[in-house]
Amino acid sequence: MDKLLEALVPLQADNPLGLPIIRSVKEAVPIRNLNIRSGVFYVIPERQMRDYARMLWEHPRLSFLHQVRYNVLAAHLHNPPSPEPGRVLFPNKAVLLIYDYDNNLAYQIEADFPVPKRVEMTPLKGQPNRFSEAEYREAVQILASDPKYGEPLRRGIAYCSPGMPPVITEAAPESLWGRLDAFPNYVPEHRMVSVLLHFRRGSGRESEIGHFLIDMTAGRVSAYGTGGSDFYPAACGGPPPGFGCTNIGGTAWQAFAWPAGSPVWSMLVRRPSGTYVRGEQDFGAGVELMDVFYNGRLVLKRGGMPVLNVFYNNNTCGPYRDWLDSETCFKCTGTDLGNGLRFANPGTRALTICDDSNDAGNFRGVGIYEDTDGELVLISECSAGWYRYITGWRFNLSGIFKPRFQYGYVDSSCVCVGRLHNGYWRLHFALDGIGGLVVEESDSPRGGRRENWQPIRIEARRLRWPNRPTRWRVRKLSTGFTAEIVPGARDGFHERFTTGEGDVWVVKARSTEIQGYIGSFANITQYVNGERTLNEDLVVWYGVHLRKRGADNFECPPLGPNIYLSG
Repeated sequence: MDKLLEALVPLQADNPLGLPIIRSVKEAVPIRNLNIRSGVFYVIPERQMRDYARMLWEHPRLSFLHQVRYNVLAAHLHNPPSPEPGRVLFPNKAVLLIYDYDNNLAYQIEADFPVPKRVEMTPLKGQPNRFSEAEYREAVQILASDPKYGEPLRRGIAYCSPGMPPVITEAAPESLWGRLDAFPNYVPEHRMVSVLLHFRRGSGRESEIGHFLIDMTAGRVSAYGTGGSDFYPAACGGPPPGFGCTNIGGTAWQAFAWPAGSPVWSMLVRRPSGTYVRGEQDFGAGVELMDVFYNGRLVLKRGGMPVLNVFYNNNTCGPYRDWLDSETCFKCTGTDLGNGLRFANPGTRALTICDDSNDAGNFRGVGIYEDTDGELVLISECSAGWYRYITGWRFNLSGIFKPRFQYGYVDSSCVCVGRLHNGYWRLHFALDGIGGLVVEESDSPRGGRRENWQPIRIEARRLRWPNRPTRWRVRKLSTGFTAEIVPGARDGFHERFTTGEGDVWVVKARSTEIQGYIGSFANITQYVNGERTLNEDLVVWYGVHLRKRGADNFECPPLGPNIYLSG
């Protein structure tokens, strides 16, 4: 039952400030001594989640868990659709992904919430690409008990971090896009978890990294190294992986408005660890927003980054499909608002690995602060193997909002290799309400006499080109309310042989079109299927591409467009 508790308790909805229960984001209340308003839609105490875990454990459909070795790989609570923007309803269902090691089989569990009267269990084919902190810890324990390879861990001169990919779900494909894994020919008949072993400073082996596959089904070390070697060089000067902070609060949507006196921006915010939704966002979406209002006018129905990957020169490593729901530690000291949101103390800001090149901190969740330039900043840091991905948003009182993406890394041989990081935002616009939109594009300079906007009438993929000031705008046909998307100077460009995709997509909004992947490759173009986009409910996908040379300086330029509201 302890494993059910570990998976379910973080899903609580907490309320550390004792805020009133609200029905809409419009009812968010001022927070004492802070220039914001906030509110919660419901509270799920830790006690209630513990009771729910106990009821699941005692349910006849799950009695088999009492006799097998298992782990909960993922869990989330499902909120039913809201009848109005800016409102969140109490969850009606819990969804869990469970792996039974004794029978080498994964299950999806769907159960009524808050009382599991109905429990459905579905066996899954193949290996789930999810892993949990609990499963990873067990993999490390198996490695530590190995007579040969566990010796450095038992002596205390080494520590571990998740490998890439964190679980081996399929043999690396043999094609032009084939991934050169440390274990290229492994067919995963069993559950295989990838673990990196690092040596501590003073051990005399700081320049080495070990890479191991842990057979969770058999409970043993199954394979190791690259090219048959036990260990390989670690280089390029990245900081060591940091540990030590705890997960604060729950994962529910939180109401938020700024500034406190007369809110200009209001929205629903969800921390990265709450953005995993099985079958919808299997890899999370970073800091996710829903129902964003500007001066009382609906702007964005939903926004996040559900697609993220990295390609290496000559496929020396990867390619890998990365994820944005595994929060890691960064620095933010302030007031906890609830559900993993923390407002930094006045005059301070959240600091990520991109600010101090240090993979440590005191907080996991979403840090919020007012920048010196008068903008409100929401920011979080997530880990994917040796990478640290920073996602967030910036809001300006003049009607500008800015999705932002940065990346840093901890030491690994793969960061010595030239590579391209690709992140793709999904922006579901809802200007003055759902539907009735058109997306237009222009290659003329912003602010010129003739901007020459041309409508995109059919779903389309678009490329950005160097020295071409291409912009896009989303416009409400009935009111003229407009959101103009201006690319950032460092956002990069599509590279055919390393991304295979594009830069901007305009598609009709569909709840089933969120994942945007085939294997390790982004495939947003699969949603371009000839549907009309004039006077419709529309989504704009926006990609950024960060080219790194390999052993270059620790540089984290913020990427992303500026989006200007008018009309």
